[in-house]
Amino acid sequence: MSAPASRAFSIQLPTRRALPARSPTVGLTWASAILTAQFSLYPPSPIPYDWAAVSYFEQLRALSRERQTMLCVGLDPDPDRIEGGAGGALRHCRQVVRQTEQHVCCFKPNSAFWEQYGPDGWKALLELRDEAPRTPFLLDAKRGDMDNTMRAYARAVFRTLGMDAATVNPYLGTDSLEQFTAFEDRGVYVLCRTSNPGAAELQHLESDGRPIYRHVVELAERLNAHGNVGLVIGATAPAQIAEVRAVTDLPFLLPGVGAQGGDVEATARAAWNGDPASCLVSASRSVLFAQDPDREAAALKTQINAAAGVRT
Repeated sequence: MSAPASRAFSIQLPTRRALPARSPTVGLTWASAILTAQFSLYPPSPIPYDWAAVSYFEQLRALSRERQTMLCVGLDPDPDRIEGGAGGALRHCRQVVRQTEQHVCCFKPNSAFWEQYGPDGWKALLELRDEAPRTPFLLDAKRGDMDNTMRAYARAVFRTLGMDAATVNPYLGTDSLEQFTAFEDRGVYVLCRTSNPGAAELQHLESDGRPIYRHVVELAERLNAHGNVGLVIGATAPAQIAEVRAVTDLPFLLPGVGAQGGDVEATARAAWNGDPASCLVSASRSVLFAQDPDREAAALKTQINAAAGVRT
């Protein structure tokens, strides 16, 4: 498949937001907020801006341009591979963050991998989040419950943990997910077509002539009044990525490359639409346990950019 045709996009200046007290205000120079760009990720002229005032998706776009990347690295410590409990997990992941931050625009800790360590795991995750205050953290929690429970989940994720974005499960419908999207400055990725082998058992069932994952796209569009909603689509399903991209410009989170066997090139080509937030490709184990995480992340970044036809 040839590289996609160039598509222009515009970005509006973001509004200020209130962050948790522990979140830093970090200066950033970026021109992405007021320029119209085509493929090039690097801003031609600096504009000073208050980083803490920028919403998640605007942070993602700005860092994509500055670091010339659409790579997300998952931070999922495995006690079978990392010794020392929560402290060992923190030390290992801290080194990965330090080695790879220049190559990523987002880090994605999966909550379960930190929950397994108990209270020490939550404390370690908070410390890890502070290791990279300028890079967004996306909590892969896949929350889904009744509206009042989801309100508590959202407060825990965005206020207590200070995360910039999260994944959610759409099975309970819009009233459930609205508790997350009400946090207008934070990103909310809705599970659409997941990367696991059994995904098709439910997600490909048809209703009104369309598979369930297509109905999820429509639900996500309705929820996107604040421009803070994206979709999770597995890199193991490039045909579905292309199908969904043909009907929506919502940002995609694309897990499943590396250890899960997703095709990086096919994924990037299918997802990219000219918006840096459109194609957030996530790799976890293949980077986290690589002999050289820096080199592995750099190689993935280059591969993604080349496949999407992005000039760097």
